[in-house]
Amino acid sequence: MSLTTIRKRFILDTNVILFDPQAIFKFQNGDVIIPISVIEEMDRFKKDLGENGRNARQFSRFVDVLRAKGALSKGVLLEKSHSYFFVNLDNHAGLLPEQLEANKADNRILALALKMQKEKPPQPTVLVTKDTNLRIKADVLGIVAEDYEPQKVD
Repeated sequence: MSLTTIRKRFILDTNVILFDPQAIFKFQNGDVIIPISVIEEMDRFKKDLGENGRNARQFSRFVDVLRAKGALSKGVLLEKSHSYFFVNLDNHAGLLPEQLEANKADNRILALALKMQKEKPPQPTVLVTKDTNLRIKADVLGIVAEDYEPQKVD
C-alpha cells in the first residue's frame, strides 16, 4: 500500500459535534471515529433547550440514519465525503498513565487514540477537539491533536 492510499483516522470530541453537528461530513476520504463516550455525552446534552441541545439532537438523528445502513462498529460509508463513520468503544484505560483518571470521558478518548496509533497497519490518527487542555494532554502522550476549524478541514 502506498502512502497516498493510507487513510487518516479522525477521532472527534464532543465539543466538535456540539459546535458543528455536521462535522462528521467534513473529513474527506478519511475515517471519522466517534468514541462511545461522545455518544454518552450527546445523550446528556440532548435535553438542553439551547444550541447545544439542538446540535446534540441533530447529530443523534444523523447517527440513527447511519445505523440503519450498517453496523457502526464496522463502519458506514458517508456518501457526501467518501469517508467511513465508526462508533468505537473507548475502554482502553490500561494504555493511560496512572495520573489520568480512567473514568473521565476525555481520558477515555485519549486511550482510544493511543490504541488506534498502535494498530497495524499504521494509519495516521488525529484527535480533533476544541478543548485546549485535551490537545495539551494529547501532545504529552504523543497523540496528534488539532483544533476543529471547519474552513481548514483536510
